[in-house]
Amino acid sequence: MSRWPADRARTELLRALEPHVGPFTVLKAESRDWASALFVGARHRLALALDGPDGVARADRLSESLPEMELDLRGGFVADCQAIVTRADERIVLGIEALTIEEAETLSRGVRRAG
Repeated sequence: MSRWPADRARTELLRALEPHVGPFTVLKAESRDWASALFVGARHRLALALDGPDGVARADRLSESLPEMELDLRGGFVADCQAIVTRADERIVLGIEALTIEEAETLSRGVRRAG
């Protein structure tokens, strides 16, 4: 199991997105632990309502740029990120699916503390 739980990874992901996304309201946020043979992390599904009159323009820009964007996560990094724009109840919603990976340094520190 990850030493960087999914809820903490989601908090870091939302913090890292904020300067790029601008004002938003979290409509939905689901995260679950994820692991492969070499990595541990979390998968995330977010629905963010983009607040403000420029929401449509920001959504269009983000849907194209977000997959390639470098996001500053403390203790990890974004390995994969996809975005889709929808409308819900007259709101612009940015749907994000992301995979965050815990840096090996963070994991080894957690193992040393536990061991």
